[in-house]
Amino acid sequence: MLAFGGTTDGLFRAGLMMSGAPIPVGDITKGQKYYDAIVLETGCSSANDTLACLRAVSYDSLKAAIDKSPSIFSYQV
Repeated sequence: MLAFGGTTDGLFRAGLMMSGAPIPVGDITKGQKYYDAIVLETGCSSANDTLACLRAVSYDSLKAAIDKSPSIFSYQV
């Protein structure tokens, strides 16, 4: 219901929010620095395919890297 600026072209008459409103996250390109930080933290920065490298990283290593990234409650400038 949020796609296309909320234009539903008559597909919906109403909606029911059960878990609150969606959190605005801004432009997706602003997340690149967080991906790069996780890649660096997991030792995948020298890999030709960083995503493939991240897929092979242990759970504990990936979780530790993700835990260092800011949460939705972190102050961001």
